[in-house]
Amino acid sequence: MTCRMRCFAGFVGVGLLGLLAACATGEGTGEASADLSEARRFPAGFVLGSAIAGFQVEMGCPTVAAAECEDRNSDWYQWITTQRIVDNPILFMSKDRPASGPGFYETYDQDLARAKDLGTSAVRLSIEWSRIFPTSTVGIDDVRSVASPEGVAFYHRVFRSMKARGLTPFVTLNHYTLPLWIHDGNHCNQDFDGCVAAGHAGWGDPDRSKIVGEIAKYAGFVAEEFGGEVDSWATLNEPFSAVVLPGYLLATPQRTNPPGLSGPWAKVDAAKTAATAMIEAHARMYDAVKAHDTKDADGDGKAANVGLVYAFSDVHGAQGDADVQAHANYIFQDMFMDGVVEGRVDEDWTRGPGKAPVREDIKGRIDFVGVNYYFRFEAKKTWLKPFGFVSPFLDFDLLSGFDEKPAGIAPVLRRVAGRYKLPIYVTETGTQQSDERRGAAWVVQTLDGVRSAIADGVDVRGYFAWSLMDNFEWNHGMGMRFGLYAVDPATKARSVRPSGEALSAIARDHAITLATQDAYSFTF
Repeated sequence: MTCRMRCFAGFVGVGLLGLLAACATGEGTGEASADLSEARRFPAGFVLGSAIAGFQVEMGCPTVAAAECEDRNSDWYQWITTQRIVDNPILFMSKDRPASGPGFYETYDQDLARAKDLGTSAVRLSIEWSRIFPTSTVGIDDVRSVASPEGVAFYHRVFRSMKARGLTPFVTLNHYTLPLWIHDGNHCNQDFDGCVAAGHAGWGDPDRSKIVGEIAKYAGFVAEEFGGEVDSWATLNEPFSAVVLPGYLLATPQRTNPPGLSGPWAKVDAAKTAATAMIEAHARMYDAVKAHDTKDADGDGKAANVGLVYAFSDVHGAQGDADVQAHANYIFQDMFMDGVVEGRVDEDWTRGPGKAPVREDIKGRIDFVGVNYYFRFEAKKTWLKPFGFVSPFLDFDLLSGFDEKPAGIAPVLRRVAGRYKLPIYVTETGTQQSDERRGAAWVVQTLDGVRSAIADGVDVRGYFAWSLMDNFEWNHGMGMRFGLYAVDPATKARSVRPSGEALSAIARDHAITLATQDAYSFTF
């Protein structure tokens, strides 16, 4: 009986993990070498890990006082604790309180131990700008003088814990949240012009140099402070799809973001300003990290590897419409990323692929592309064009066409590699864990797609599952669960899910065995 047949025949009567182990070893069949052939293995040095973000995991400590545990100086903390915001029906807020979070600020040591227990070798995490600089750095050259000793000490503790467990940190410098002193989301939501006048408009401030300069200072400080512990950095996370679009144009049940200027209250000029500011910020943050992280933490001869994390979808045109496919690719992906990689900054969203002027002060400041993959998108042309005044390329329906398809990760990786010719890390991918077996299948099937892309010559160097444990999913609060480990919001107890077990099996073998693949081969 083949390993596949034995897996199927024994599925009911044998525990899944024991069955996978028996098949993986080829027990009694002599099939181990076939099942773990070189074609099914990941390359030497390929990184398997999980991802978290500071705001989403730090709050909710089981015993540490909330005033210490919670970072109360960010726009997102304000966003989830301001009554007029959480009660606003067009902002789609869960109303979950900070105390419901997983409490990583206190439980980091145990959570990192769990990451190691999975057999993974790395964790992607973020540093909270407002935890390091709770007060303004505007006009201050020596920012160390205003850095929070408690905030700095916390992240050093986290990195020491990671090092003790042999876990490599991949650090995101800005995962959406901004300090209140640079972005007052509530004020901007109520009175955007007044917010601009007060100097608290964040990415939407017409004077882009303010936030670009301050976030570069922050990046330089963090790179110098933690450079002896961190070599892999990402500047921003999903800047366009998670900040620009839902923050200034259209909030949806799927995603909102401060300042929540949506629909009739949308600020088109601010959206375009924010997009350009974030491209400029990436370049200046890249320069700052390269200048200030001079320590080679991992001994590979390179002190700092700096990229940007972006949400990519597998975009298709409905009924094979190539024009609408090209337009959706441009708006969702190419317009911003061409600015980052090639320096082609389309400030008005009107130029189109390859037509924006090149800015040499931005071009080429990126060492890798972080790919976040969640959706396949079928672009459907809409003749009404409600957003045609925003851009001539917005001639498709923004609100429908998204579908979870793990198979879409491979074409995304091939397209990104072909377009930008840079190393790639899959920095996030995952699905809700309401159906836990489906959640495990997502891990296996997306990793199989990564393996397929690598076999085609795509330089993919790592994969981070979203997320290590259930976390506070922005406007969804704790109601949207992605964790490899489940978290009880009341007791903070963790328990491993089938998705964690599946990732662990793959990490153990550094390969996807036929047994693992077959166990999760059902179609999404």
